[in-house]
Amino acid sequence: MSSRYPINLTNLMLALGAVIFVLYLYFVGFWQIVDVIASLDWRLATAAVLIDLVCIGLFALSWQFLLDKPGLDFKNCVKIVLVSIFGDLMIPTASISGELLRINLTMKKANLNAGQVTASVLLHRLLLGITFGGVLGFSLILLIATQSMQISALYLFVAIGGVDIGLGVLGAFAINNVKRFKGILRGFVFRTAGFVRIFRRSYEPEKMYGRLEAGFDSFHGAIIGISRVRLMGSSTILTLRWFIIALIPYLMFYSLNYEVSYWLVLTVSIFVSMIQMVPIGIPGLMGVMEVSMTAFFLSFGIPANIAASATILTRLVLFWFELILSALVASYQGVSSLMRNGKR
Repeated sequence: MSSRYPINLTNLMLALGAVIFVLYLYFVGFWQIVDVIASLDWRLATAAVLIDLVCIGLFALSWQFLLDKPGLDFKNCVKIVLVSIFGDLMIPTASISGELLRINLTMKKANLNAGQVTASVLLHRLLLGITFGGVLGFSLILLIATQSMQISALYLFVAIGGVDIGLGVLGAFAINNVKRFKGILRGFVFRTAGFVRIFRRSYEPEKMYGRLEAGFDSFHGAIIGISRVRLMGSSTILTLRWFIIALIPYLMFYSLNYEVSYWLVLTVSIFVSMIQMVPIGIPGLMGVMEVSMTAFFLSFGIPANIAASATILTRLVLFWFELILSALVASYQGVSSLMRNGKR
């Protein structure tokens, strides 16, 4: 019975997402959206798909900068990133599922230990958060300078950006001082030894701590081994990616013949990406993302039919296109793995 529970829960959350999406279409006006999308310039929509492919490539490249030598070639980095995207879309756990897949696949494909791989993924996630806060702050300044916005929305954006930067600084401190946690870890391992032996009599805390200590040392060595040049290179690419990915919804507005500020679209697209980190449990956050993005556009005075149409078109690229592409790559990886195992 226990094996059926996750499947039933997934189906339930999918159904919930579908209900939210249907209600969303009902309230914004389904036929109005159809009329607006019918006037779409499909050449610009196709360009949006190409931009998404560029952004996926930039994400993989920024991570490749952080991998120790020999590391991975760019092609394999893209494949692993796509599999991790599939994991994130299908198992919404604030990107944890995707990052675990990334670590696991990299250890199989690269001549790197667990500490080195984990260090690269955690640092990459940290840099993504820090660049998020920086670009959000920059776009807010330009948005305020070019047009008026509700004070409540301004406070919300500033608060989120401030919290994100604060967490990024805290995370950077924790990763850089990881060795200081070894004492806490040692105390935890030995204090819980009696409890663990209730379930496993052969448990030896000395050996367990030795393995954990080796992992800590490997992780810390990988962190300090990443040069400032590589860190700056990765950060620069991630920053550039934020500016480019906002072109997708911006092009959707443009293709609908509706003029909108790029800085407004950048601010909303960056902020909405933060919602994807909330582990709500609905695969792809179907319905939730559409409601959130449309609500933010509405708060800036964009008409409901235009805001909803641009949102749906953007989600067709950033969710459905990425889901299909990542599913194909994940399936290919699975078949390739089975074939390799069969030859052994």
